[in-house]
Amino acid sequence: MKHLLSLLAFAFTLSAFAQVEGPGDSNDATPFSFATVEQRPIWPGCESLTSEEARFKCFNYGMMNFLRNNFNVPTAKNKKEQKARTGKVYVDFVIEKDGSVSNVKIIRSVHPEVDAEAIRMVKSIPTMHAPAMLSGKPVRLRYTLPINVQY
Repeated sequence: MKHLLSLLAFAFTLSAFAQVEGPGDSNDATPFSFATVEQRPIWPGCESLTSEEARFKCFNYGMMNFLRNNFNVPTAKNKKEQKARTGKVYVDFVIEKDGSVSNVKIIRSVHPEVDAEAIRMVKSIPTMHAPAMLSGKPVRLRYTLPINVQY
C-alpha cells in the first residue's frame, strides 16, 4: 500500500511564542518567534536571494521538500493501525544561533511511531545557511512544524 504524506501548510504554523524583554534584559536563552526577528533563518541554497520575502518562500519550499523526501510514514498492518497513525503531529524545535536544530519535541502527538519519525526527521534538518537575526545579531528562533500524515 502506498503511503501519502500530505504536508499541510507551508502556510506553516508559525509559533506564537514571542520574547518579551524589559529594559536592560539580554536573555540569550529565550528563543524568538518568526514574527519578532528582522531576518528569518536562510535555508541552504536560498542565500543568493536578496529579499526577505523571497528567502522565506525558499525556506518554506526547502522545508517542504525536505519533509517530502525524508519523512518515512511508519508501516501499518491494517486499516485500524492506519487510522490510529493518521493525523497532524506538531513538532516544536529551536533553530540555534549557529543554524543548527535543537530542543526537538512533540507538542501534539499522533502515534508513538509517527512521533518518533517526526523527531528523527526534524533532528536531521540541515544546518541553516544563516540563523535568524535581530539588530544585526544572530538569535535563537522557536519554530513549530505541523506534519499531516495520511495513508
